[in-house]
Amino acid sequence: MPHVNRQFSTICQGEWSMKVAFASSDYHHVDQHFGATPKLVIYGVKEHEVTLLRVVDFSVLAGHQQEKLDCRIHALEDCVTLYCVAIGEAVFRQLLQIGVRAVRVPQATTIAGLLQEIQHYWYDKEQRKSARNPQRFAHMLQEQTWQEEDEH
Repeated sequence: MPHVNRQFSTICQGEWSMKVAFASSDYHHVDQHFGATPKLVIYGVKEHEVTLLRVVDFSVLAGHQQEKLDCRIHALEDCVTLYCVAIGEAVFRQLLQIGVRAVRVPQATTIAGLLQEIQHYWYDKEQRKSARNPQRFAHMLQEQTWQEEDEH
């Protein structure tokens, strides 16, 4: 029995700096355990733009079948973050191995709210980066007297 019922992908131009996934049953809220979610909703996020990229519908089967989890993990391979209400420790580690960070959020957290938080954090990060003085490190190097230690 196939575990992926269907996958809807949008046609969009350009590269996405970040792709994030949400375990959802209604496309609007994070309300599912990763292993039991009927859908993964995947968005592309840029500093000033958010676009729905893909929705993957899964067969919902009871139990902890590795094939079922593998299909869900495979659907996340190009994502950096997964938001869900729960996830098993072993699956959490498997996601980390492919570069996906799982974040647990309270039941019924809105996807729109999380996307806004991601963009707000992005803005804050850019502000901190621009507030840094890139010449500071070069100036410190010029001030310091660097001596190599003799290896005996």
